[in-house]
Amino acid sequence: MVASGPGTKFGQGWNYLTNGPAPINNGNSAHAEGSSIVGGPSISAAKIDSILSSAGSPAAGTGNSLESYGQQYGIDPAFALAVMKHESNYGTAGVARQNLSLGNLRCIEGAACVGGYAAFSSWQQGYSAFYKLISGPLYVGAGLTTPEQILQRYAPAGDNNDPSGYAQDVEALMRDWRQAA
Repeated sequence: MVASGPGTKFGQGWNYLTNGPAPINNGNSAHAEGSSIVGGPSISAAKIDSILSSAGSPAAGTGNSLESYGQQYGIDPAFALAVMKHESNYGTAGVARQNLSLGNLRCIEGAACVGGYAAFSSWQQGYSAFYKLISGPLYVGAGLTTPEQILQRYAPAGDNNDPSGYAQDVEALMRDWRQAA
């Protein structure tokens, strides 16, 4: 057996020895609660589709995928949907319209790079990449489990972002959707 260290590529994936592979949720975890993004879905695929459709999103009809990937990676899809709202008004504005990236991800391995952003051939590929990133060693794997913690790194002030305001927006949306569920 060949030893591998943090960030070592093997086969088609990455091995993060200190944090293990991306978490896979077998459906037995409780709904995410409070400000945590970790746990089972707190919002249904039907509700996601309703929100996307009402917003005139080009991603309307993909709620099942957004929920399913969230469940697979152990991240509440309410967080992903709130990030999508903040980043691109549900895919209706900015580079997300062409790149199909719910979180306007910067260039990453395994995705085309267009104008400094990761580009995908489907919303579903963009969803998977977002969840993989958030559940991996930079965020949840490093113990960052709330929007406030995550967005300090994901959208730093040094890049002309307002991470605290961003986190407040995301937490408010998550709270509203969870209360309505």
